[in-house]
Amino acid sequence: MSPFDSETLTTLIEEDGKEFVVFWSPETAEHDPDYRELGRFPSREKALEFLSADG
Repeated sequence: MSPFDSETLTTLIEEDGKEFVVFWSPETAEHDPDYRELGRFPSREKALEFLSADG
């Protein structure tokens, strides 16, 4: 997994076959991330667009 925001590590993008999956871990996870899938995208660029629009 590659962190989208390497300082917080709350959002990750992982390649899964031909898709790019966005994962998010809530602040309540504290020291151990509890990643949850937010969406699947056809390209890393689309996943980044999703994250940019989200925040």
